[in-house]
Order: sequence, then structure tokens, then C-alpha cells
Amino acid sequence: MNRTARNLNLFTEIAALAAAPAMMIAGFVVFGTIAAAQFRIYNIQADYAAGVATALVLLALIYFWPAPAAHRRVLMLLWLVRTGVTLGVMLAYEAQYGLDAAGYYLAGTALNDPAAQLEFGQGTPNIAAFVGLLSNITESYNAQKVIFSYVGLIAVYIFYRAATICLGHDNIVALYALGLLPSLLFWSSILGKDPIVLLGIAIYSYGVAGLIVRQKMSMLAYVVIGLLIASFIRVWLGIIFATPLIITYVMSSRSPVLTKLVFLVIAIPGFLLTLQGFSEQFSLETTQDLVTTTDQISTAWAHGGSSQQIERGFDSIPSMIAFMPIGAFTALFRPLPFEVPNAFGLMAGLENMYILVLFVVGLLRGGIGRLRQPILLWALITLLVWGATYGFVSYQNLGSAFRFRVQVVPILLLLGLYLTYAPRLAPPRFIRPGSPPAPAGDARPPAAHPPG
Repeated sequence: MNRTARNLNLFTEIAALAAAPAMMIAGFVVFGTIAAAQFRIYNIQADYAAGVATALVLLALIYFWPAPAAHRRVLMLLWLVRTGVTLGVMLAYEAQYGLDAAGYYLAGTALNDPAAQLEFGQGTPNIAAFVGLLSNITESYNAQKVIFSYVGLIAVYIFYRAATICLGHDNIVALYALGLLPSLLFWSSILGKDPIVLLGIAIYSYGVAGLIVRQKMSMLAYVVIGLLIASFIRVWLGIIFATPLIITYVMSSRSPVLTKLVFLVIAIPGFLLTLQGFSEQFSLETTQDLVTTTDQISTAWAHGGSSQQIERGFDSIPSMIAFMPIGAFTALFRPLPFEVPNAFGLMAGLENMYILVLFVVGLLRGGIGRLRQPILLWALITLLVWGATYGFVSYQNLGSAFRFRVQVVPILLLLGLYLTYAPRLAPPRFIRPGSPPAPAGDARPPAAHPPG
């Protein structure tokens, strides 16, 4: 383990063993009763105790994860930090805003037959149904929130395993970077859509890494499963994430033409079905329907303290295209420092500035030519497609922009770190069948095996 990893390990141990319990105690004492009122929790002590007990049980289960021992130790530390945020810091946010979680929890616990409410692409009813199903195990809000947070940790680790495929070796610093990034830590720990969607995108990204880097068609199964999970909550994500993969794989893959054709035969029907589902959900029959619906959705998000208006709405496809660069930048890198005047806005601004600096410095150091590597090209196209799509709502509400970005922030962070620090690292082995062995002076551990 290098010095940076050792320092991060020491920092995380201190945070996990000292700061995490402190966050939980302070959060419960100061905000516990107020937050409980938002969720109509009448016995906050028992509810909170169930949350703590659930967190400890899930901590013990990490020991049985299909991961190397060194990874499990880091994951246990990250879980303790995450528990401190979930059962501590988040109480302050819940006391002030309640989050969507209050609606999900109250609706879900009132369902008599939650399984009957599950429907593909219907995010809000589906989360309420998940809450109803979990209520058969525990009715504690804090315990259910901890379970959702655990799903977020699983997603973070799968993203890291995807990164190891791309690098060809472990770099535990990347796991720390993902596990401790404030926005990812917070928003993937809520009881809501974000942890489930993030899990789907993580599995999809793992499959993409194996498909493009290792050239294994079997990894397409992870791609499909991941897209199904994400689309189960937000149906349009299937289109957003399938598009960059199809473009990148056809353009850059060294696979035989027959393999590419097989890929397209499998991918295109699924893409068209997702597109059909998206069109049906938003009643889109013509391009004007798309323009009108986009304008209505965009305007609906222009509320709250972090909102800002688009001076002119969208009345044509060219007006939408002209807005996309501004919208994409907003979706990926805003709010910047002091754009949102509160504590959460300051945290968001500082994080966004850090990631933006990573990209600027990385591109200045190595140039854009490195992005021609297929997996990096996929990451770039994915960010551009996602940013251009979500920019229509993100621009109108910078607070929501920061939350929405959790869907792609692991890809954004990992790409930024690679662009900036790649010159210090051994060049990654973009593994391909028949590729020459690494030079003698470039020894490194073998690539991690897929989980399970």
C-alpha cells in the first residue's frame, strides 16, 4: 500500500471510529425529534435504535462480500463513515426539508399489497412499494434508510471494480475517493430513488468496462441488468446510457464485424423498446410534443431558493440544441462556490469546483487526445449525453442539479482523476485479446476478477 493509501486509511479509521459516532450522537440529540415529526415517528428512540442495530448487522455482512480482504477492510471503514452521515448528518437535512423520503415512507407503510404497485418506469410508486415490502422486516424508518444506504455502498464498490478493469490493477485510492466524495456519500444514502438508480448504473458501468476493455460479450449481461434496474425507476435512463455505449462500441471496438453485428442485434431492440416506453410515458408522438414537454418539465423545476429562470423557453428543436452546451455544463459542474447561499450550497460548490479543476488541469497536462481510448471515449460521451439531457432541468434548479448528478458523479470523478493523475501512474493496460505483455519494468498486480 502506497503512502497516499496509508494516509487515507488512517484518516478514514479516525473518521469511522471517532467522527462517525459523534455525528450520530449530535444529529440525534439536536435534530432527532424534529426530523421524527416530519415522518410521524412517535417513538424516535426505538426507531433510531433499530437503525443503529441494522447498521451493525450490515457491517458484519461486509465480511462475507465476494471481495479481497484488503477491500473488505476499507469497505467496513467506509460503511462506518456512511452510517455516521446516514444516522447523523442527514437528520439535519430531514429536520429542515423532510426530503422525498417522508412521502415514500408514509405512503409505503400504508400499503396493504405493496408488490401489486410495482410497475416498470414508475419511480415514485416503486420506491413506496419497496418501503412497503421492507416494512415486513422492519417498520423503522431509520432502519429502512440504512438499508437504502447499504445499496449505495454496494454501488460505490461496483464502480470501483469497473475502474480496476480499466486500469488493469487495484488503486485503492480510487475506492476512497468514491466512498468519501460528499455528494455521493450523502445522496446515495437516502431512502429514495438515488441508491437504486446508482446501483443500476454501477452494474451497467461494470458491464461496459468488461465489454469494451476485456472484449467479453458475456459482460453484456451486466449492461442489460444494470439498465433494467435504472430504467425501472427512471425509464429515460435506458436511452441516456444505452446511446453512448452503442456509439462507442461500434466506433472503437476491435471485435470482428460479426461480433459487432451480434451486439447490435441484441442492443438495438432493447433501445427501441426503452424509447417506446419513454414516448408512451410522456405522450410524445411528434417532435413538437418533445419540444413542448421539455419546456413544461424545465419550467416546473424553476422554484426554490436555488432556482434560476431560462430567459426564453423552448419553442423548437434548434432552440433546444442551442441551449445544450450551457445546460450540460450546469448539470455536470454547477453550482459553483457561492451560487447557492447556504451550507449545503457551499459544500456543493466546493466539490464542483474541485472536479472542474481536475478536468481543466487534466486536459492541459495531457491534451484531449487521450480520450480516444475507447473506455475513456465512452465515459466522455456518456457525460455529454447525460449532461445535455439533464441540463434542461438542472439549469432551472441548481440544488436539484447537484442531486441529479449523483447518477454520473462516479464516472465524472474517475475520469477527472485519471486525466489529472495518469502521468504519475503506470499506463493502464487496456486489455484486449492478443495484446502484448506489459514491459518488464511495469510490473503490477493482475486485474481484479468480477464480483461473484
